[in-house]
Amino acid sequence: MKTWFLDQPKQMRMVDEPPTQLTGKLVKVKIEQQLLTNSLFDIYLGNSVREYPFVMARNAVGVVSEVPEGVSMLTKMDRVAIEPYIPCDNCDECRSGNHSDCSDIVELGQNSDGLLRNFVDLPYTILHHIPDNLSNEKALFVSYVSFCLNIVDALKLEKGKHVAVFASTKTGLILAQLIAYYQAVPIFCSNEEVLVAEARKMGILYCINTEEVDVAKEIKIVTGGRMCKELVFFSDSDFRIKDVYDSAAQNATVCLAGYSNKDSRMTVAQICQKHLKIIGVYNGYGNFSSAINLLVTNKVNVDRLIGEVVPFEKLDQVLAETTSEELKLKSKVIKVD
Repeated sequence: MKTWFLDQPKQMRMVDEPPTQLTGKLVKVKIEQQLLTNSLFDIYLGNSVREYPFVMARNAVGVVSEVPEGVSMLTKMDRVAIEPYIPCDNCDECRSGNHSDCSDIVELGQNSDGLLRNFVDLPYTILHHIPDNLSNEKALFVSYVSFCLNIVDALKLEKGKHVAVFASTKTGLILAQLIAYYQAVPIFCSNEEVLVAEARKMGILYCINTEEVDVAKEIKIVTGGRMCKELVFFSDSDFRIKDVYDSAAQNATVCLAGYSNKDSRMTVAQICQKHLKIIGVYNGYGNFSSAINLLVTNKVNVDRLIGEVVPFEKLDQVLAETTSEELKLKSKVIKVD
């Protein structure tokens, strides 16, 4: 079993160990492909605090290699997408059935070792069948679609309402597509022109480059002076949360999505002055099946977000030569032989 460890920022080490024996209800999966994303690259660069050595990667697909007795829903050679979220099952939220609000949820490749391996033993509950008409490359984006579905659910969108999406990464493009699919009106705001241009190509009607215009003024024009009642700010974004505040209507709901070390503070005074409701969504637990269906039916199109294929065996070299600029629109696909 081969595993890539990050020993410290920008220092990778591959370890080859004997195969493990299955225990409990764990299923052995041969990893076929993984996704090299902005967030993985940030961890590689050391922009995210963690203990080393660390195994990166949270988005992976593979085939079932070994199934223990008593697990009937999976068979050998099934293609599976791996859900990176494992609720603790012990906290009050889990005991109440609200696993997505688990206070101690494990997220592979984020607060726990990830999937940068060629074989891995995982609970059968986080393995999801990939339909024959969904490619491995598209299935790598299931967790992002599921995350965005949780945002949509939290906002309780109404048909025809304007929803401002503030994003510096391509996850915002996925959310904008979902908002349009549920018949609300996305206003995509980004400081990255490559993402703004792509949003236009995807058919998003209102796209704003926050580096070029006054965001609040543009949103005021789009909404006929009403501003937005629902807004989403991805916490890894590279622009001020003040833009979100200025674009919000009175009594608006602001969703802070994801988690990052970047400063995304809004003062209590600001929240009170506009009577804002602040909600947080930080994972995609619970919507994996729906996300797979949306990708299969092409309601969410990720074709243009899929970049070049790179070899697992040479990942240390690939990462050393990669730049953040390359990953802004397209994620690289790590192929495991």
